[in-house]
Amino acid sequence: MIFFILIWSISSLGFFALASSMSKHQKQIFGHELDAAKTKYAAIEGWTLLITSLIICLLSGAITNMVSYWVAALTFAAFFTGLCLSYLETKIKKIAALTAFIAAISGFIHLI
Repeated sequence: MIFFILIWSISSLGFFALASSMSKHQKQIFGHELDAAKTKYAAIEGWTLLITSLIICLLSGAITNMVSYWVAALTFAAFFTGLCLSYLETKIKKIAALTAFIAAISGFIHLI
């Protein structure tokens, strides 16, 4: 279960970062649009986090099983991100920080 939480939280952070690279969500999250450099940085960070979660999955077991596992975690992460952006956009920064904390704790526990 800790492994799923790790993959889910990293993927959720990736989706939060990708959402931060879109102008509509920038207005929701920050109240204004970000400049081009910050937008590009958010997109790069989002894809990096998603690829990181995939690499962690691939290194943890049989490739076919882990790709399916990653897609399942992505589904929950996308659903969570969509719900947060729809109903909790004023608290999205706190939710992202909490998700990062969960990722750190679950990663530490998984390593033990």
